[in-house]
Amino acid sequence: MRANARRRLCARVRYALARKGAATPVVVTTERLVLRTWAPEDRSDLIGLLGEPEIVRWLNVGVPFATEEIDAFLDRQTETARLRGWCRWALQLREPSQDDPAGVVGFCGFGCAFAPDVELGWTLAPAMWGRGLATEAAEAALDYGFRTIGFTEIISAVLPDNVRSRRIAEKIGEVVRGTVTHDGLRHLRYAAENPGPLPLPEPGIRRDCL
Repeated sequence: MRANARRRLCARVRYALARKGAATPVVVTTERLVLRTWAPEDRSDLIGLLGEPEIVRWLNVGVPFATEEIDAFLDRQTETARLRGWCRWALQLREPSQDDPAGVVGFCGFGCAFAPDVELGWTLAPAMWGRGLATEAAEAALDYGFRTIGFTEIISAVLPDNVRSRRIAEKIGEVVRGTVTHDGLRHLRYAAENPGPLPLPEPGIRRDCL
């Protein structure tokens, strides 16, 4: 990401850290979005989101997610946030209109599916597509990962046919550096390096997937 673009982003992005025990649940607020930790009441929204054909096409080769898999996802994000201080955060509109959903409209953040690489991923409800929201969320998460957490490198694994996600990765400054494989499928390995300087360590926040 160019330096001037990063400065503009930082001017409009607020970061709030709420400590709870040793872990650090994180909320990232952008102009239109909130990226927040998950709550049990988000389950119904997540079931609806992961039932969208255009979502499961890319996340699960078109196979609908079982409720057990959705519950496991929620448990995994909660545990990752507790242990590492970050996760795939729930994505919500800050000021939804009357026609917009008030609950979870997607998720965006970090995971360790490609450990030791730290992977940034994003998923947005199809009804929200075409408004630049996924790019806004991914850009803010990437910036947070570098400037606040202190990751040295962040990757995004994108299926070659997923043109929308490839464009998002390119817009936020990631470039293709090889490939990675997950569940037998080859993904393009988009990556960006921290331009530095690294921030001071935050208590309860891990900087790796080791």
